[in-house]
Amino acid sequence: MTENSTSPPAASTATPITPAAYWDKTRRLTLVLLGLWFVVTFVAIFFARQLDRISLFGWPLSFYMAAQGILLVYLAIVVLYTIRMRRAERRLHLHSEQTHGD
Repeated sequence: MTENSTSPPAASTATPITPAAYWDKTRRLTLVLLGLWFVVTFVAIFFARQLDRISLFGWPLSFYMAAQGILLVYLAIVVLYTIRMRRAERRLHLHSEQTHGD
């Protein structure tokens, strides 16, 4: 069986972006994710006493947030950053291929 050569590769479906747009998107994404990191960390620490009043399986909610919940949010931040940056780098690479003919 032969492969259909008219179908474009998956990477070419992305719209190319310029290096300036790439850095704007990178800075914006970094600032948003750092803001999310700060808010999640601040809420867990600042409201720990109020969260202690809520019990989950016999343990205070602040314990779960500190022990597991916040770590899962940090992991989600890293995964989101990785996915978005791979997509942006792929689009930047497409732009450089179009302008330099690599």
